[in-house]
Amino acid sequence: MNTCKKKQIFVIEDNKTEGMLLKLCLGSVKNVIVTNYTYGEELLKNLYKQPEIVIADMMLPDIAGDELIHAIRENSPNTEVIVVSSQKDVDLIARVQEMGIYNYLVKSETCMEILQKAIEDLTFLIDKRR
Repeated sequence: MNTCKKKQIFVIEDNKTEGMLLKLCLGSVKNVIVTNYTYGEELLKNLYKQPEIVIADMMLPDIAGDELIHAIRENSPNTEVIVVSSQKDVDLIARVQEMGIYNYLVKSETCMEILQKAIEDLTFLIDKRR
């Protein structure tokens, strides 16, 4: 019997409208609980909850995106990270990919659909690891 426990997803997005859109987008994915954060430090203080997935923006008001990812990796090594950002800098993308993120999505009209699919695939993989 496959009992899928709900996955905790933390979303870090300083733009409240985009954060709500991400939460709505992920609301249609089965077995997930989404918590939004506006500030990186706020998310880091809650890492003790061991979220399965963090969806992170790279441009935050209080911490650089790559610093946030490094802190997530250090404090919650089993948490998967998906970056959703308007940053298209190839060096930045390569740097965060080297940190072991699951995916990097550039914000676009189709970004939400791609993100939903990535979350569905990732939650499936997480269940298979257990």
